[in-house]
Amino acid sequence: MTQQGAALQNYNNELVKCSEELCQKREERGRQSQQEEDEKQRLQNEVRQLTEKLARVNENLARKSASRNECDRTIAETEAAYLKSLESAQTLLSVLKREAGNRTKATAADQKSSGGKDSGRVPVSAVAYGCLVLNMSVLKHLCSSWPQMSFISGAQRGKF
Repeated sequence: MTQQGAALQNYNNELVKCSEELCQKREERGRQSQQEEDEKQRLQNEVRQLTEKLARVNENLARKSASRNECDRTIAETEAAYLKSLESAQTLLSVLKREAGNRTKATAADQKSSGGKDSGRVPVSAVAYGCLVLNMSVLKHLCSSWPQMSFISGAQRGKF
C-alpha cells in the first residue's frame, strides 16, 4: 500500500501544481483583461473628445462658409454696380464728345448769324458734362472704398 500511497501523493502534488498554475493563468488573464478595459475606456474617451472637436470644427466651417458666400454675393453685386456705372460713364463721355462737336459747329453757326452774341442757352453738353462729373465722383468713391477689387485694373483706377 505504500506504493499506492506514494502514487496517490504524486497525483495530489500534480493536482495542486496544476491548480496553482491555473490560478496564476487566471490572475494573468484578469490583469490583461483589466489593462484592455482601461485601454478601451481611454479610447472611448478619446473618441468622444474627437467627436466633440469634429462637431465644433464643422460648425465653424459652416459659419465661415456662409460668411464667405455672403462676401462673394456682396462682391458680385458691387462688381455689377461698378461695371454698370462705368458703362454709364463711357456712354456719357461719348455723348459729351459728340455734343461738344455738334455744339462747336452750332455755336460757330449761331455766332455768324447773330453777329457774335451768345444765345443764353445752356448747351446740352454742359448737362451731359455735369452728369459725367457726378458719375465719375461715384466711381472715385467706389474705387477708394474697394481698392482690393480684382476687376478694377490699375489702368482703370488711374482714370479716376
